[in-house]
Amino acid sequence: MINKILEYIKPKRKILILMHNNPDPDTIASAFALKTLFSALQKKRCTLAYHGLIGRAENRELVKLCKIDMHLSAKLNFARYDCLVLVDTQPTAGNVFIQKKISPDIVIDHHNLRSHTKKVELHDIRKNYGSTSTIITEYYKQLNITPDTNTATALFYGIKTDTLGSGRSNSKVDTEMMGYILPGISLNKLAKIENPELPKYYFKNMKKATENAVVINDLIFCNLSDVRNADLIAETSDFFLRMRDIKWTFVIGKINNICYFSLRCKSTKRKVGHIALGLVRGIGTGGGHMKSAGGQIPLKENNYDEIVTKVKERLLTKIFGSSDIDQKRL
Repeated sequence: MINKILEYIKPKRKILILMHNNPDPDTIASAFALKTLFSALQKKRCTLAYHGLIGRAENRELVKLCKIDMHLSAKLNFARYDCLVLVDTQPTAGNVFIQKKISPDIVIDHHNLRSHTKKVELHDIRKNYGSTSTIITEYYKQLNITPDTNTATALFYGIKTDTLGSGRSNSKVDTEMMGYILPGISLNKLAKIENPELPKYYFKNMKKATENAVVINDLIFCNLSDVRNADLIAETSDFFLRMRDIKWTFVIGKINNICYFSLRCKSTKRKVGHIALGLVRGIGTGGGHMKSAGGQIPLKENNYDEIVTKVKERLLTKIFGSSDIDQKRL
């Protein structure tokens, strides 16, 4: 596929590589490594763009230490680019900002193939891969190209967070690609990325989360209401999953007129991504993998408290078969 992509972009002058909203390490690393590859092989002018916020301290450290130049997509004119590439997301996924009347030329992702993606000129969708960074790393290997230190470090962290992190799953190819780039990474930068200093609001959020969380059988349910950024919701869900005797965590919150949620499970026996899709049926978008999922629901025509109640009922019914279950404070 990478040879087809390289052939396709040959006549292109300006390429826009677009990440999903509130970008995580996998989409950041994928976009950055793709830009580096296009620049090295064809000296292409590429712009990396995202919508929302880079919330986690780890993600900001990744961007800083690996010297990744990123731009807010809302401030760009998509029409000025003659090639649009989506990484770690797909058209109509609900988590990517694309300006009107603009369609992607290339889509690279590791989530389930969406119907609109089939219409894209070139798409490389590998749902059995644990991360999009794995796909991009494989491009490098197939081309027999060794990524530079910053690119290798970003890709390694992108694969690791999407496969070996809390509530994640991985495949053989993910570990193989991590091994391929391991000799070229900066262990010093990786350590700093994984252990950044945390802002005060992180600890305030965790205090609020522990006060609001309830235990329902082996599930922790937490309504954060207003949050500073969407990453805090996922971070809180990962944090609670470390608790003994807990198998599920669900954290929900809102930013402006959008409700976000994060669902985690310690077991691979339940397909969490399918559960997330069921939670947002008719009201929003969602998806994920075997043990990790999330979603978002627009609130313009919906009341937040009513959405929380509806989603909670759906969640409990899907996991336990009934929404009428006793709950207790954490």
